[in-house]
Amino acid sequence: MDRHHVSRTTEDAHPRLDQKSGWSEIPCQSSPASSKHNFEKVVSQLPSEFDWRNVNGVNYVSPVRNQGACGSCYAFSSLAMLESRLRIMTNNTVQVQFSPQDVVSCSKYSQGCEGGFPYVIAGKYAQDFGALPEECYPYEGHDSSCNPKDCKRFYVAKYKYVGGFFGGCNEDLMKMDIVQNGPVTVAFQVYPDFMLYSGGIYHHTGIGSGFNPFHLVNHGVLITGYGIDNKSGDKYWIVKNSWGTDWGESGYFRIRRGTNECNIESMAVSAIPIP
Repeated sequence: MDRHHVSRTTEDAHPRLDQKSGWSEIPCQSSPASSKHNFEKVVSQLPSEFDWRNVNGVNYVSPVRNQGACGSCYAFSSLAMLESRLRIMTNNTVQVQFSPQDVVSCSKYSQGCEGGFPYVIAGKYAQDFGALPEECYPYEGHDSSCNPKDCKRFYVAKYKYVGGFFGGCNEDLMKMDIVQNGPVTVAFQVYPDFMLYSGGIYHHTGIGSGFNPFHLVNHGVLITGYGIDNKSGDKYWIVKNSWGTDWGESGYFRIRRGTNECNIESMAVSAIPIP
């Protein structure tokens, strides 16, 4: 390395003098404390209760469906998020219902009726191959060879874990993404007592598993909003299931919010569809 190069490197490491106005400004990053303050300010301005089924009297959530005996919850919950977000983005002018069967039968990123990951379907599959309307591949509820009709597909522009990475999620980040962008897809752990749910705010009452850094989950669902119980003051998520309208609260359930109940706040997925 020659002396001239060393001199230039040393000079570039310091502010340069502008002959007209004095020292030039250096772009600076805000401090972590400032970023935290801004985030807390945004969160404090969020509504205390919110539900995309009723925003000033308008419903932006697609109907509850029934996955049947096929383990396709990941497909139903992922596609339900895209359906709702398209409604929101287009002021309900695009009310397409997507095909879980296309995912079950055609996706190489999942295991059909044996399960899959919402992040991969709502994100990578929808971005690479697109979501197919239901009428182009009606739901069969079982594994089958891939045989969809040739129809227009809807794609995803970008997708992410809420919080930026697996496990980086929390209640406030989820609330912010829900209000700003629409319902989010989540996964949580279903215990036997959940199967008996018929109404109210659910929390697991049995003996769960021990600590697991990978967040034990086995069911994908869609969070459409959040609320607070007027009597108990308990906070809850409003969740759309895929077990039909005869189950729970007309196909929905409420679950404790702010405590990562059954790991439901561990891996929310957010995706932005292209209308």
